[in-house]
Amino acid sequence: MTDPVLPRVEWAPEPQVLPRSGGWALALAIVGLGLSLLVGWAFPLGIAAVVLAILALRRPWESRAVGVWALCLGALSLVYSAGWLVWGAMQAGLIG
Repeated sequence: MTDPVLPRVEWAPEPQVLPRSGGWALALAIVGLGLSLLVGWAFPLGIAAVVLAILALRRPWESRAVGVWALCLGALSLVYSAGWLVWGAMQAGLIG
C-alpha cells in the first residue's frame, strides 16, 4: 500500500518592519518652517528635516513626493532662519 503523505506546512515569515523617515521629515519641515517665520533659532529643525528627507529619498519604499516636499520645505525653513539670524547680527552690529 501507499504511505500517507503528510503536507509540509511552512509559515510565512513575519513581515520586515522598514524604517520610515518621510513622514517625520515632512512634519519637522512644516514645524520648522512655521517657527522660522517667527524666530531664527528654528534652524535645527530645518537641518533635521533635510537630513531625514534625504534619507527618505534614498529608500525605495518611501514616498518620493513626501521626500521632495520635506526637502523643499526644510530648505526653505533654513533660508528663513538664516535670514533672521543675519538680520539679528546686523542689528547687533556684528555684521557690517
